[in-house]
Amino acid sequence: MKLKVGVVGAGFITKELHLPVWTNLRDVHVTAVCDKNTSLAKEVSSRFGIKHVFSDVTDMLTKEKLDLVDICTPPKTHSFLSIQAMEAGCNVLVEKPMAVSVREAKEMVDTSKKYGVRLCVVHQNLFNPAVMRARRMVEGGVIGKLLNVDVRTFESKMSAMCLNRNHWCHTLLGGIFCEILPHPIYLLQVFLREADPVHVLSEKLGDRDWMKKDELMVSVEAQNGLGSLGVSCNSLVHGDTFDILGTEMALRGDIWGRTVITYKPHTQSPLSVGKSNLHVGLQSFKVMGTTASTVLSMIRGVIRARAHYTFISKLVDSIRNNKKAPTTAEDGLETVEFLEAVCKKI
Repeated sequence: MKLKVGVVGAGFITKELHLPVWTNLRDVHVTAVCDKNTSLAKEVSSRFGIKHVFSDVTDMLTKEKLDLVDICTPPKTHSFLSIQAMEAGCNVLVEKPMAVSVREAKEMVDTSKKYGVRLCVVHQNLFNPAVMRARRMVEGGVIGKLLNVDVRTFESKMSAMCLNRNHWCHTLLGGIFCEILPHPIYLLQVFLREADPVHVLSEKLGDRDWMKKDELMVSVEAQNGLGSLGVSCNSLVHGDTFDILGTEMALRGDIWGRTVITYKPHTQSPLSVGKSNLHVGLQSFKVMGTTASTVLSMIRGVIRARAHYTFISKLVDSIRNNKKAPTTAEDGLETVEFLEAVCKKI
């Protein structure tokens, strides 16, 4: 029996990331799309062959018998829409951040428990090949004892969020960082247990007057090591990286390149340094091959190569076979707790 899905929001995320996945999954049928902008919803409906179009969520939930509602709207609406869908007996997939406050996130968790439905937050980078490889190495003890984790996000200064003074992200607590931070936060939380932001430094270094702050650094304490995360909104490139230091090995990961380079211990002797550099250089050839493969997959539109495909596939499997969701409501709440603590200091 096919899983019936309704999508709320007909913007970029829906069109470019979510619906290409939903429409490529077996035994899944997207029966409805809802957006206050009816013309936008109709455009999405036509492009993806979705039968029913709605401008009101209540109307959609009343008329459609849905198994899951996928919420791809601005963060300020996530709590209300998620709770409404769960009260109608639907499982929910909601874009990050789960909510814009801890209070809202807790209400969502409670509603999920009350109605016995899944609430899953889109933390798709957990299934990026680079992150999965790094997790295996850390959890398998390959790097030795974990010491430090650093996650960096570079938002291109030419991105839509940075260029548009009227973008909704600038109205959030913490401004644009409230929208950007969830990804680096949950990646940090994968490796560091009970991570706590202890120092937040934010500055205004760019020339966009509608952005109160555009550079951010956060120092982090955790049960099993130290960490840091940084976000720049003045970058010439867009990307996400992470560095992990262990007692036996260091790792450098590239989310967009989907690669990990390992750095083994060496002394200061020329021979030892040379061997280490050769080791890194040989890996660089593999990185080039992986990057070329990734680019070709994107050009060819290979949906299965995307982290979103893996993430949503696992969610569908969890619903069908009563398994744990790829991200639980509690996972989402933990990220929002960290997010709110940082944004209050920006």
